[in-house]
Amino acid sequence: MLRASMDLEQPSMHKLKTLAGYGVGDFGLNIYWNTLSIWLVFWYTTIVGIEPGVAGTIFFVGMIWDAISDPVVASFAETVRTRYGTYRPFILFGSFGLAACFVLLFWVPPFEGLTLLVTLIVVNILFRLSYTLVAIPYAALSARISYNSVERTEFTGFRMFAAFAGMLVVSSQFPPLISYFSGGEEYSAQGFQMTALIGGVLATCALIACFLGTREKPLPKHTVRAKLSPREVIRLLSKNRALLFLLGMIVLQSGAMACMNISMIFFIVSNQPAFASKEVVLTAFAVATMMGIPLWTLFIRRIGKKPAWVLSSCLIALSGLHMLLFGPYLLRGVPLQIIAFGLCTGAFAVLLWSFIPDTVEYGQNASGKRSEGVVFGSVLVVQKISGGFMGFIVGQVLGLIGYDKDAVVQAPEVGQGLVTFLAVCPALLLFVSIIPVVLMPLDRRIHADIVDNLAIDEPGTVRGES
Repeated sequence: MLRASMDLEQPSMHKLKTLAGYGVGDFGLNIYWNTLSIWLVFWYTTIVGIEPGVAGTIFFVGMIWDAISDPVVASFAETVRTRYGTYRPFILFGSFGLAACFVLLFWVPPFEGLTLLVTLIVVNILFRLSYTLVAIPYAALSARISYNSVERTEFTGFRMFAAFAGMLVVSSQFPPLISYFSGGEEYSAQGFQMTALIGGVLATCALIACFLGTREKPLPKHTVRAKLSPREVIRLLSKNRALLFLLGMIVLQSGAMACMNISMIFFIVSNQPAFASKEVVLTAFAVATMMGIPLWTLFIRRIGKKPAWVLSSCLIALSGLHMLLFGPYLLRGVPLQIIAFGLCTGAFAVLLWSFIPDTVEYGQNASGKRSEGVVFGSVLVVQKISGGFMGFIVGQVLGLIGYDKDAVVQAPEVGQGLVTFLAVCPALLLFVSIIPVVLMPLDRRIHADIVDNLAIDEPGTVRGES
């Protein structure tokens, strides 16, 4: 008898189509996400002209809005029933509004003072809401395209490779595009907005391709769906111990990635002219991450998710310690520690998004009810709050170390302060994240047993208790 956790192999061409279709969606989403992570605080300070601390605060307010809207959208999305499925229509129809809001995000309002700040916050929130309406259904789709933990790792590996291809586009192509459309200047409002328009068109095409290339596996007729009320959400969360440990991991991992991504461009700028240009260093980081993803995917498939998380955390901690003790070690102007960060970052990209759907079945088995909305909504809430808080912290750190948004060359202590922050903060957070990883009551074998326990009729079919 075949194990229920091991789905029958899909025809190879169908599986490749699903891999490509699902992966390309995150290519589009990461054009948006990485533009925010890398460029938004820089845009606020350099083009709009507000102080770094205020820019970090706006970034944080946007993330808090995400924390409010994410669980609402997640709960609503899983109730939708259309001939296209539950989640795929959000990806298709939401992509157009998302592109429009992305262009609006890089608009300099003709206001000053409090009116300017309120306008920037409102536009930020509008963009983030449109992003949520696409990104949460896209994330939840991973729980419907396969019920197999190993296969989910493969889908996630392909997805993350495409996601960091999106990051590569942002890091390597956006700087020259911004310069080109700035009419000879390095940066201008028009340069950013025209680049955002091109990015929005490219991302929309990717999301449409995702809609066309994927299909949702229907839930078996015996599955019991949770009717979400505040009391029921609390009950489901309390029953899902694997999810609670995962949320602890996400707090630390998302904070670490936000520290790294937001501070990196300031780190590069503050160490000019010793470093290569921003686009060269950011491209090296993105390429290193992309190269690491297939290697980590194979490694995770062979030894499991927990050992891979521990190893990658330790490697980033060691890379940060090396930079702290010996300074940036340059190869053609690119800090080798940044390349090491990139290689290890690929592991977390695969691990996080292959862990998450497995906790759906864990919670279903523990509570008797299935709720993708509770899982993905709570994950994204925690992820956004952690990332947003670190955006706020980076803004405050820039102010404390004396970063001058108007200076052509930063003072030496600014560069040293950013070296210390970039070396210590991500490494420390990831090292601490090992604790909830080790304690998490879910691994590949346990998940396989759970899916077997939930299986009925045929391999790959799961049910809840009726």
